[in-house]
Amino acid sequence: MLLRRHPIVMILRLLGLFLAFFIPIIITLVFINFIIFHQLFVVYLFLISLWALFIWIIAAYSFTMYTLDVWIVTDRRIIDSTQHGFFNRKVSELHLSRIQDISVSTDGVIQTFFKFGDLHIQTAGTEERFKFLQIPHPNRVKDEMMKIAFAKHHLNNV
Repeated sequence: MLLRRHPIVMILRLLGLFLAFFIPIIITLVFINFIIFHQLFVVYLFLISLWALFIWIIAAYSFTMYTLDVWIVTDRRIIDSTQHGFFNRKVSELHLSRIQDISVSTDGVIQTFFKFGDLHIQTAGTEERFKFLQIPHPNRVKDEMMKIAFAKHHLNNV
């Protein structure tokens, strides 16, 4: 399985950025007389340009993080590739035989309605928990991992 965050997470982020993009238009409607009277149009255009650049940078960052955060589940291991910035990536690997517990959390109306949530894997030993954040159908993923881990364990004991 190749898992990414649920697409609605990215859509909601982009919707927020889209709404933020129109803040200068609202400010223009309120303060247009002041801007024209004090001859601040050039300064105002500069500030709007900075605002638009800021919005585009946040959109590019959000899209990059959405695209590069992946979790791969094979029949032997789980690979967690998490992007923590434009130039900072962490890749972790967990063998299925080391899984102690898998838990799922679905918080809020949006996650319940769109059927996505977080999946946490507790491992044997002192390793940190693996966290699959905002993935679609986390209960199905948990069930599939449990089937694979159980089949592996059962084959090793036969």
